[in-house]
Amino acid sequence: NFVGDAYHTMMTHRSMVELGLAPPDPKFALYGEHVHTENGHGLDIIGPPPGIPLPEFSGLPDNIVESLQRRLTPDQVEVLRPVAFIH
Repeated sequence: NFVGDAYHTMMTHRSMVELGLAPPDPKFALYGEHVHTENGHGLDIIGPPPGIPLPEFSGLPDNIVESLQRRLTPDQVEVLRPVAFIH
């Protein structure tokens, strides 16, 4: 239930902040869009606060990025390059 309880991000994933993987701004998960559709479906598009860059490929290890580049088309790789997380 990722769409119905966006508030959980700041509580459940506090360890990400403590590890330096998420911004220390407690409202970081509020930046972006929250789209609700019918029948309980939806989409969260969460980005960083303005002015805070994200690492390419969400900072994934080089071997994972290399695997993506081998298995995907160049266009698919470019879609993933600026994306923090796809679920």
